[in-house]
Amino acid sequence: MAEKTITIRIDDNLHKDIKINIAKKGISLKDYIVGLIKKDLYGELGKK
Repeated sequence: MAEKTITIRIDDNLHKDIKINIAKKGISLKDYIVGLIKKDLYGELGKK
């Protein structure tokens, strides 16, 4: 399956908080955002 791109604009403070959070978790920004979307769409397991 081909990948698609999503672009968003967020304020500096939110971006900083996200970067700190993902650094603590040791994950990429992409993995973090995709995980949040999957949890919202498919439930806590994030699988489909």
